[in-house]
Amino acid sequence: MPGAGGDESELVRRVSELEQRMARLEQRFERTPAVPTPPSPHAAQVALIESAGVVPVVGRAVLAMAGAYVLRALTESHLLRPEAGVLGGILYGMFWLVWTARLPAARHAEIALYGVTSALVIGPLVWEATLRMRAISTWSAASVLLLFTGLGLILSSVRSLSAVAWTSILTGVAAAAALLIGSHDVLPFLLLLVLIAAAVEIAACLGRGFGGRWVAAAAANLAVLLVTYLVSHPRGLPESYVPISRSSVAAAQLALPGIYVSSTFFRTLVRRTTIETFEAAQIAAVFLLALGGGLRLGGMVPAIAALAGAGSAAFYAAGAFSKGRNSAVYRVLGFLLAAAGIGVALPAGQAALAWFALAIGFLWFGRTEWLWQGGAYLFCGLVASGGLARATAGLLGGTDAGSGAWPLLAPAAVSVACFFLAVRGGGSRSAVRTALAAAVCWLLAAAVAGALAASYHAVFGALASHAYCGAARTAVLAGAALLLAWAGSRWRGFDIRPLVYPLMALGAYRLLTIDLRQDDKAALVLSLLVYGGALILIPRLLRPVGTAPS
Repeated sequence: MPGAGGDESELVRRVSELEQRMARLEQRFERTPAVPTPPSPHAAQVALIESAGVVPVVGRAVLAMAGAYVLRALTESHLLRPEAGVLGGILYGMFWLVWTARLPAARHAEIALYGVTSALVIGPLVWEATLRMRAISTWSAASVLLLFTGLGLILSSVRSLSAVAWTSILTGVAAAAALLIGSHDVLPFLLLLVLIAAAVEIAACLGRGFGGRWVAAAAANLAVLLVTYLVSHPRGLPESYVPISRSSVAAAQLALPGIYVSSTFFRTLVRRTTIETFEAAQIAAVFLLALGGGLRLGGMVPAIAALAGAGSAAFYAAGAFSKGRNSAVYRVLGFLLAAAGIGVALPAGQAALAWFALAIGFLWFGRTEWLWQGGAYLFCGLVASGGLARATAGLLGGTDAGSGAWPLLAPAAVSVACFFLAVRGGGSRSAVRTALAAAVCWLLAAAVAGALAASYHAVFGALASHAYCGAARTAVLAGAALLLAWAGSRWRGFDIRPLVYPLMALGAYRLLTIDLRQDDKAALVLSLLVYGGALILIPRLLRPVGTAPS
């Protein structure tokens, strides 16, 4: 049919046009550069993990743990003897710790993961083998943990792998602490913690400090404290615990000062490093444990006094050969040990004499850095002799307090000598000289007040009104303030001007709390007149000599 042929030709023509258009579109897309599709965040994380090799590392760590559980299963199924299974597990855990030494130091994540794997094998294994399986003794467990920690410190020192050091220290300390409590056999693990502390300090002396010194130190301190408490408890060591001798505890108490003093001296005197806050605090802590623990154990006073004296002499010597911060810290430690040793070894009266002698000796040198040492020893002597308490009671107590002057003469004489030794060299203003002047003024004022009270009662009888004694004490405080104001304006090197108004404040305290409560109004008027007159005169006396009044 004619119509049908025309339709077919039209259809062919349209199909050919569509093919031409598709061809032109394909050519246009080929000439346009393709825009890359950004990867999704999840795909980026996967790519990063795969590029870092973390997945294979984790896989090997999981296989390592699987190997440990295989050894455990073989042991529990009696295919291996318990001793053989434990030995295999220990060697297996050590292998993964040694394996970290073969890795490049830059692969931190892999080193840390293998170290943790080794710790997760050794720690639980030693715990179960000691307490549950009873395959090894407590001493063997302590030896294994010491070997593991020491091996980790050696490897970390050779390769500078801080992650391995931290892993080995934390594993040894945590396992030792847990077994010390859980096994009821404290001596092996007390010794272990002390040896770990020593090993860490040796690494620090060799310049291989990893920041974990405080962990080992704190664990050793707490172990010594706990064992001292257990041994010295009035009821004795609990029955379930393995007996431990007091000499072993005393040895541990003395070992810690030896470790940390030796380490600190080596680092600061030989390697010329600055003493760290940790070192100063740890030395103070271990000496406190040694002295306090020795007293708690009983019968060790001579040994404690000898330890304190030797330590004090060593610290003073180190301070003399050091400079700056090191010298200051060593002098503080020397003072603390000397004061503690004298206080423990001698009765109060003899201790006061020893402290007075040290105060005069240190101030005799005349060096500025020793001034505060002399003042501190003088303060200890005044407290031990009771002079400070008597003077305070005599000046601020009731009207019948402190009626004697003789007990105050010796402390006052020592204080005067110390004060003039301190001002002998002159120099810049010093708070120590001001404190020494305050001690002199306080003791002399109390002695004068006591002498006035004794004279008053000697003249008027023992039953005479005490109100006038109270007024005399207020007058003594006001008079001392006037004398200090007058002397301070003429001799500036004595550093006594700062004491004027504190003395007046103490006089006001006495006036308000004691004198105003007396029934004798004549004595009260006398106190008010003297105190008010002092308030008027003091500003004039404080002016420098030759200055016109405003």
